[in-house]
Amino acid sequence: MDNKTFFSHYPVRRSDSNKFNNGRVLLIAGSYGMAGACILNIIGARSVGTSYIDVSLPEDIYPIVASNEVTAVYHPDDLSRDEIDLPSLHKAGAVAFGSGITNHPKKEAYLSSVLKEVKVPVIVDAEGLRILARHPEFYHLNPNMILTPHLGEFSALTGLPIEDIEKDRLKIATQFAKEHNIILVLKGPNSLIVNKDGSYIVNDSGNEALARAGSGDVLTGMIAGLCSLYQDPYQAIADAVWLHGHLADEAVKEHSKEIFDLTRYPEYADRFFFQKS
Repeated sequence: MDNKTFFSHYPVRRSDSNKFNNGRVLLIAGSYGMAGACILNIIGARSVGTSYIDVSLPEDIYPIVASNEVTAVYHPDDLSRDEIDLPSLHKAGAVAFGSGITNHPKKEAYLSSVLKEVKVPVIVDAEGLRILARHPEFYHLNPNMILTPHLGEFSALTGLPIEDIEKDRLKIATQFAKEHNIILVLKGPNSLIVNKDGSYIVNDSGNEALARAGSGDVLTGMIAGLCSLYQDPYQAIADAVWLHGHLADEAVKEHSKEIFDLTRYPEYADRFFFQKS
């Protein structure tokens, strides 16, 4: 992958476009003590040019998230009511679930409801993956799931020790994707993107600056954003994973790997997209 290939996939923004036809995502994220993960989801979605970002989050973290990210549309009651009701669910071109939702008391019920109702790509990350590990019956609820585990989360999903996965990462990942009819992003150095049929891409971008808490939350937002813009979810995911790493590769030409600021991703992305124009 390179810049030219990426932009051959990325849709051209029409001169008569509006905020509703340049990507719309719903991010279901955050809980008490985990507001940062929700913020990083939004940063990721903004970094790929998503023009409309809905965020369902608990009311108690709304002031923190909204004061940091002012361009999203917030639904602070969605995860605070007794009944499960997400009015913005059916307006999105892609939905992301799980980043920072760790401390939400009804997280299993919400994930089940989302998977049953949504027809667009659903990116399941972080706590959503841990729920799937406990509830494998959820795989049958939705044919459009995208899972984004790191090795530890993938170990929980498969029941295999990390050292066994590392010995044959590709074989285990392809078997898992085919068995569960999902698209899998196995994160790490040279992340694997595996399609439902077992075809795969080995990502060649990124560096050790991304080995920090929150990097995956940015990636989840980027995947959701591109899935809402592309017709082909697999291509969208491959491009998002590559761009996530590529922006880090470009950023460390001017910034340290040790103090790498994930909140500056929209700035790095702005330079990338400006070069194209």
